[in-house]
Amino acid sequence: MRKSFIKILREENFVGAGVVKTNLWSIMVFLLVVVVGLFYMNESVRSDYGQVKQAADLQIRLLSLENSLIDQETGQRGYLLTRDTSFLEPFDRGNMEYQAIANDLMERLESYPEYQGKMQQLTDAGIKWKINYGDKQVHETMSGHQVTSEELRAGKQQFDSFRDQKAVLSKEFEQLRNQLRATMLRNIVITLIGIGSVFMIFQGIMLYFIQRGLHRITIPIVQLDKAMSSYANGSISAEMPAYSSANEIGRLIHTFKEMRQEMQKDQRLLGYTYQMINTLNQAKSVQHVYQETLMGIWNVIECERISIITQNADRSFTIKSSIYNGIIDHKEVALGGEQKDVHELLEGGFSMIHEDWNVYRPTGTITDYLHAQGIRSSMHIILRKEARVVGVLNLMSSEQDHFSIQQKNRVEKLAPMIVTAIENARETDKIQRLAMRDGLTGLWNRRHFDESMQQLMGRVITADAERHLLSLILLDVDHFKSFNDNWGHQEGDLVLKHLGRVLNDYCRPGDLTVRYGGEEFAVLLPDTSLNEARSVAERLRKLIELESPSRKYAVTASFGVAEWDGYQSAEQLIQAADEALYRAKDEGRNRVCCYNAESADRATEAG
Repeated sequence: MRKSFIKILREENFVGAGVVKTNLWSIMVFLLVVVVGLFYMNESVRSDYGQVKQAADLQIRLLSLENSLIDQETGQRGYLLTRDTSFLEPFDRGNMEYQAIANDLMERLESYPEYQGKMQQLTDAGIKWKINYGDKQVHETMSGHQVTSEELRAGKQQFDSFRDQKAVLSKEFEQLRNQLRATMLRNIVITLIGIGSVFMIFQGIMLYFIQRGLHRITIPIVQLDKAMSSYANGSISAEMPAYSSANEIGRLIHTFKEMRQEMQKDQRLLGYTYQMINTLNQAKSVQHVYQETLMGIWNVIECERISIITQNADRSFTIKSSIYNGIIDHKEVALGGEQKDVHELLEGGFSMIHEDWNVYRPTGTITDYLHAQGIRSSMHIILRKEARVVGVLNLMSSEQDHFSIQQKNRVEKLAPMIVTAIENARETDKIQRLAMRDGLTGLWNRRHFDESMQQLMGRVITADAERHLLSLILLDVDHFKSFNDNWGHQEGDLVLKHLGRVLNDYCRPGDLTVRYGGEEFAVLLPDTSLNEARSVAERLRKLIELESPSRKYAVTASFGVAEWDGYQSAEQLIQAADEALYRAKDEGRNRVCCYNAESADRATEAG
């Protein structure tokens, strides 16, 4: 044993062999004290922090309870003012959230019985408002009755009573949290003082580890040198040495590990970038470019939401596509107050990072909504190639200071390729649109008509939404063969151009005008009832007759109108309008007839 001790002493080159045994025992005691202290500190902080967090959660849930009642009040007020049933959705949703949050709060307060009575009073106040004023006033309005100002004031007083009680209870929760936090901090201070005292006592003993550590760090340094040589030769496969101590060598190894991870990440990002460039070059439509751009950027930069904004012909801006948590949405959304910020961004000519939305963010209804959903920082990249600007790429995160200058520079380098892909896709779309146009009249052709009808019929109809209306007008030039026989085919073409011009000039925005075939035309009217479509057809019939392209003859047309019932196929809807058209011809032409499934069709005589 003595020889082994001397051997260890010689190998480790210790100074002061007489205190080796004391040092060894001191190290063991020190380690034991540190472990016990850290364990006690960890358990104490975890317990105290759990109580503080529980008190903070009570405040958060209390605020959610208030917000759910505000949603109900907002939906109720919107419905009373506009009679729009869509406002009842937040009213009902808020009611369900209110019940769930109220039950959750009562369960949480089992640990704090002194607050259960007040919480029950607060919950009852909100329920009282809903029953006595929310539901009642909505039902009265649905029944056609007018809610009096006295009833509105009484409802507001009950709502204000709820908010006053909530404010008092919230303040009590805040006091509870402060008390628990003070207790936690006091326990942490006491524990740190104890650990610090022990550290000062054993500070001299730690010098022993300096001598012993010299031998322990030699092997990791050699391994680190080999790994760095491998990296210098372009290979990043070599592993870093295992080293757990939090000293200079440990930090150095940790830094190189992070560097290795960054190199691996850059390799992956480079692969995503090449894949994105390749898919953009193969994109066949603007929407496809938007989709591949969003997915590509999503893979390159971690964030919650990305959107693409482009400018319209009237200089307004619209969100063309967006991605949220990996899900693409191609629904176009017009900007509100954000228009000004986008104009200023483009006029400034520099991409921008908003590090903290609580300090500054673009102003508008959309950004207000996103802020309420938890977005806290954003990066806005101008999609520009040389002097050409097509829009803005927006990246948003729920974390403050999430985006870096390096990320901005990386995306800016991709912007010219995105612009090129968008421009190429727009040209492709332009060519495709030309292929969808009738060469004689300039109206859409049958192919585009079929595709548009399928898209309109494919709109999702939910149980909470009204059925989408859709009507179809088919019209046919009366005695068109006589124009060709009496005046020649050029005059027949002139008549067809005349109908195309009338349809193009006088149909409503949003209606789809089509040369269906030969002398037959069609008008597809989204969100239009049968009666509204009949009025449109009658107006077009009169305009066609009054604005004849020649004094030699008068041009008239017969019209058939049908409304989609939500279940018919496209062929059935066309057949219904065609039947109405044939009846208009049988009844003397130059008139409008509507299809009725019960054979109770109405016709409007000419003049």
